[in-house]
Amino acid sequence: MISLLVGDDRYAISKKLLTFKKSLDPAWLSFNYHRFHASAVDEAIYCALTPALGSVKAKLVIVEDCNFKQFDEAVMDILQLLPKVPQSTHLIFVASNLDKRLKVSKFLLSQSQLFEFNLIAPWRIDLIAQYIRTQSLRIGLSLDKKSGEYLADAIGNDSARIESELQLLALYSNNAKLSLKQVRSLIPSTTQNSLQLAKAIRENNAQKAVDLLQKLLTKETFPAAICATLITQFRTWLWVKSTIVKGVKSDAEIAKICQISNFKRVYFLKQEVQTIPLQSLVKAVSLLLDLEIALKQGKRNSLLSSILAITQLFASQPVKTAAKSFK
Repeated sequence: MISLLVGDDRYAISKKLLTFKKSLDPAWLSFNYHRFHASAVDEAIYCALTPALGSVKAKLVIVEDCNFKQFDEAVMDILQLLPKVPQSTHLIFVASNLDKRLKVSKFLLSQSQLFEFNLIAPWRIDLIAQYIRTQSLRIGLSLDKKSGEYLADAIGNDSARIESELQLLALYSNNAKLSLKQVRSLIPSTTQNSLQLAKAIRENNAQKAVDLLQKLLTKETFPAAICATLITQFRTWLWVKSTIVKGVKSDAEIAKICQISNFKRVYFLKQEVQTIPLQSLVKAVSLLLDLEIALKQGKRNSLLSSILAITQLFASQPVKTAAKSFK
C-alpha cells in the first residue's frame, strides 16, 4: 500500500501517521517502522521492498518533507519500483503541497491513495467554529453556538491547540454543558491579540507591539502560538504583495494564487500592503521563521528582540524606547 499525506496541518498528519504506526506489531517495531528524509528517498524505497518481519507481517516506511519539484529523473527511475512494494508494506510520502501538474505527481497519484490535511484559513471563523463543534461532539463536550464561535476566534485554526483546549474543557465540564462565561475564563482569546500584534508590527507601532506582546505573555500564551499566528499573517501579506508586484490585478486571480478562499478579502489585504516594500515582508517572514526555530530550541528570550527587529523593518526609526518599557 502506498499513500500520499499532503497538507499544511502537520498535527493532523502526525496523528494519521500515529494511527498507521499502531497497526504494527510492537514487538517488531524496530524492524518494521522506518522514517526517511526525502533526500534519502532511494533508501526508503529499497527498505520498503524488503519484506516485513514478525507475526503480524506489516511494515511502515515514511518519506518526510517531500518537495516533489526536486524529484529528478534519477528519482523517477527509482519510483518505477513502487509496483513491487509488498502488500504488507505501507509506504507513505509526506509533503506540505502537491503540484498535480508535475510528472512525478501524476505518477505517484496513479500508484497511491491521497490524503489531504489542510488547515482551515484563519479568517474563516465560520468553518473553524463548525470544526470545533464537530470535534467537541466527538469527545462528548457540549458547547452552544456562541461558545463555539468564541473559541474559533480565540484559538484560530491551530488544530493541535483546538484539540488540547477542547480536552481541557471536557475535563473541566465533567459532562455538564459549559456557559460562554466559563469557556471565556478557561480559554482566553489570543489569536485576535496576536493578529493585532501583527498589525502593530506592520504599522511600525513598536510601543503598541510591545504592550500587546506583554499582554499575551501575561495571559500565559505560548510564544510558539504567537509566532505561528504572525507567520501565517505575514506570509499572507507577502504572497499578496508579491502577486501585486508581478502585475496581477484581478482580485480573483490573486486569491487563487495566494490560496485565499474568499476573494473579497483580497481587497482589504491589498490596502494593508499597499505602502509596504516587498523586501520588508520577505525579511519579516524570514526572521519569523528563525524565531520559530529559536523558540523550539527553548530560546524564549529571543521573542522580544525579534518582534522589535521585525517592527524596524517597516520604518527607518529605531525603537529603543519601546524596549525599555517591556517587563
